[in-house]
Amino acid sequence: MGVFMYSDDVNDQEGYYGLPAYEYPGLVKICLTGQTVVDPDHRDADLASHSTTASVSQFIGKFFKGISTTPSIVEPCMCTYSPDYDFFLDYHPDYHNIIIGTGFSGHGFKLAPVIGKILAELTLSLSPSYDLQYFKLHRFQKT
Repeated sequence: MGVFMYSDDVNDQEGYYGLPAYEYPGLVKICLTGQTVVDPDHRDADLASHSTTASVSQFIGKFFKGISTTPSIVEPCMCTYSPDYDFFLDYHPDYHNIIIGTGFSGHGFKLAPVIGKILAELTLSLSPSYDLQYFKLHRFQKT
C-alpha cells in the first residue's frame, strides 16, 4: 500500500491518512487526524473503546476490502495543535534567549529539514532564510 489522504471535511481539519507501518512489518497504518485530547500520562487507557478507533474501523470497512476493521495495534499519536493549525517559530516575548518551535499540528515531520535550518538560524542570531511573520506568536493578539 502506498500513502493516501482523505477528507470530506470542507475545512480540511479532520480526515484519514494511511501509510506503510515500517515499524510493524506486514501492517498498514491508517489514522484519523483531528484534535482528540489525550492525557500523555494515560494515553493508552481504553484505546479499544475510543471513538477514534470506531471511526477508523468504519472508514476501513467503507473504503478498503480485504483489510480487517479490527485493529492489530492501537497507538495514539501525540501532536500539538495551534488554534489555526500552523506552527510557531519565534523568540520568547520576554526571554530572547529562548526560541520557540512548536504547534506543528501533526505535519511538522515533513518540514523537519527547513524547520531545523530556521531554528538554527534563530539560535545563532542569523537572519532567517524565510519570512517568519506568519509564524510569530503575536499573530493571535488582538490589535
